[in-house]
Amino acid sequence: MILLFCKEMDDIDILPLVVHLFGRFFDSSRDALDRARQARADQEATTEPTGLNIFSHRRSETQASLETILFSFLTVEATINYLFFNEQQSTRPKRLDRWLQQKWKRGLSLHDRFVLLVSKYSTANLDDFQYLETLFCEFVNFRNRIVHTYPEQYDALVEPGVIPNEVLAHDVEATFVGGVFPVSGLAGEIARIGSQDAGRAFEIMLLVLSFLDEQLFAAIELWWPVAGSPGSKALTRPRAIVEALGTRYYPKIDVSSLL
Repeated sequence: MILLFCKEMDDIDILPLVVHLFGRFFDSSRDALDRARQARADQEATTEPTGLNIFSHRRSETQASLETILFSFLTVEATINYLFFNEQQSTRPKRLDRWLQQKWKRGLSLHDRFVLLVSKYSTANLDDFQYLETLFCEFVNFRNRIVHTYPEQYDALVEPGVIPNEVLAHDVEATFVGGVFPVSGLAGEIARIGSQDAGRAFEIMLLVLSFLDEQLFAAIELWWPVAGSPGSKALTRPRAIVEALGTRYYPKIDVSSLL
């Protein structure tokens, strides 16, 4: 609750105030993606052939990419939680609603909450959106792999460098199953995460928000740069932001099909 002081000092009222944070998380994700792409563009040409992000010239890109990925995840999670809270506030809770309230903050994965939210409060059939759901599941697993990081091991082909104790790496081969996630193309190795993965995570986040916005009539609005007006931003629906992206990683999804 928040105290609202009116013009007359004697007129004091109490109004509800809801803080959801998904807009702030989105802002952080958007800004971090810009930094990741700029860091990638600013990298000096190098003969380092491994593609691993453990070297100093990749540090800025890796840091900003990880920020983008994690804040994109937080944006989705905060949005799902806010929409559930909003739906709960707008209806008289039944027995199932009270059970969900108890389980929502603990015991339910983000994917579980996504499925429950869509199934209970929209008419959408997730079977009709399997590609989007697969992207979302891979994104969740990708994020979990980052926050529960386990050491990755490689065999490296090296030779001594000119400087004492310097070793030049010519190639690396993972001693575990790496590669990429099959549908999203997100990196399967923590050591290879970069700006491309940041862009993929950012788009998946926007696609999920577009779907929820359209299916639950949520009227979500996020700050996005105004075309042709440098430095200006306007509140924009997720669907319009997807349509404005300069690079699309998942053009197979037409945002108009999310209605």
